[in-house]
Amino acid sequence: MNGFPQPWKRPLTLSGVMALLLLLWFYPVVEFTVQTWLGNETYLHGALIPFISLWLIWRERAALKNISPRTSGLALGAFALCALSWELGKISNAMVIQQFSLVGMILCATWSQIGNVAFRQLLFPLLFLFLAVPFGESFIPPLMDFTADFATAAIRLTGIPVYREGNFLTLPTGNWSVVEACSGLRYLIASLTLGVLFAHLAYRHWTRKLLFLLASLVVPVAANGVRAYLIILIGHLSGMKLAVGVDHLIYGWLFFGLVMFLLFWIGSFFRESPAQEDARPEFASVPDNRPRQPIEFMPIGILVFLALIPRWHVAHLERLSRSSGTPSSFALTVPPSWSWVTLESGHWTPHYTGERIKLEGAYASTQGLPPVTLFIAYYRQQAQGSSLITSGNTLVIPQDHHWGKIHESAHPLSVSAQTAPLPFTETLIRSEGQRRIVWSCHWVDRHWVSSPYAVKAWEAWSVLKGQGDGAAIVVFSTPIRADDTLQAQRNLQSFSQAMIPEIQRALEHLNPPHPL
Repeated sequence: MNGFPQPWKRPLTLSGVMALLLLLWFYPVVEFTVQTWLGNETYLHGALIPFISLWLIWRERAALKNISPRTSGLALGAFALCALSWELGKISNAMVIQQFSLVGMILCATWSQIGNVAFRQLLFPLLFLFLAVPFGESFIPPLMDFTADFATAAIRLTGIPVYREGNFLTLPTGNWSVVEACSGLRYLIASLTLGVLFAHLAYRHWTRKLLFLLASLVVPVAANGVRAYLIILIGHLSGMKLAVGVDHLIYGWLFFGLVMFLLFWIGSFFRESPAQEDARPEFASVPDNRPRQPIEFMPIGILVFLALIPRWHVAHLERLSRSSGTPSSFALTVPPSWSWVTLESGHWTPHYTGERIKLEGAYASTQGLPPVTLFIAYYRQQAQGSSLITSGNTLVIPQDHHWGKIHESAHPLSVSAQTAPLPFTETLIRSEGQRRIVWSCHWVDRHWVSSPYAVKAWEAWSVLKGQGDGAAIVVFSTPIRADDTLQAQRNLQSFSQAMIPEIQRALEHLNPPHPL
């Protein structure tokens, strides 16, 4: 057969037209996705995913011969859920949710035109489109921690003394740090994409598919730890003459290429040829000799209606948010026994951008203790590039070679006996000449929350209530002198207890409640 069976040309054409219309209707999501593909080498493969998916659908054309295309009402319900998911992603400014939701809407639009049986037959080629979504940045910190753990343990087993503080490693020959590029996310994403495709093409039984997918996830993570260890070992044995410049990256990619070659070479030994397939297809289909149905416009009309509703509702909520105005500044009253002092030159500051209002200052107590710095970044009418919760907004960015995180843990902050402790996070950071203790927490919709996912959820709920998306990050920090962490904690406790009621009053003034 040279092409698709005749009954399939119309539903597949309609599916393609609806997919194109969805891409145009949600163009901002498409634009951001393409920019991410072209601007980040980790996700460059995403541009190829739609073409691979189309090729996989083309491979199924013979299997579709005995399946008659039918419309599906179940797909309309799934489309509605995806549209609702897009709206929640939009009002909480979670781009990855919008991207997955858009892919889901495209799949459901196709499903509505080809029917349930055909959708099951084309399930993998359609689900493969989800790999075009750039995701995984939230895995960078744990991957960095694993790489540092693995490299440290391997170096010690080799007999080389190493001192680790956070992701900083100190050897007798020099210093190393595990940064974002060392996390191995690029290797993991590449391995996962190739592994999913290889497992589908090479295996027929789910056991082999799942085992190979598991190997595609575990092997690159472990290999990245070995890569980091070998790079440090080469640098150490060469007296820091090798593997400290561009050759560092070259060695890494050569090692990863070798590992991937071995993984797929070993996987090929267990390949199942067509002759080994079960005589019964995975999804049995029965020829349908019923007359071909005319184009049903009702499902198409419902899809159009479902795609329009979330955009209209989001526009309404955005108008409500804009009607409340955008504040430009706010001031805090210095609490008793504390006084404002000048910030030190070259002081540490959290890496937050795109805020509406930023307040930063230093305060000293009458007890002569080191000053406490206060940082507040307030966000409202958030959009891509001016959102509180993004991968780039953090206390210390992975690319910062001056400051780095040592440790992070929960630190419930008691303000008074009448209120519940606030869920602050305690972070220890360091530079070459200083160590600091940092307490941070988010404020949104009159709630103090620590989890970024909780921030997104409260932002969405606040917008749905018509209260806007006002939110802030509040950060206290102070230096640790003479390794006396307890003294620094007491200093922060004293200042935060005195300052938080004033901060909360100011933030509530910026985000007053108003009726719908």
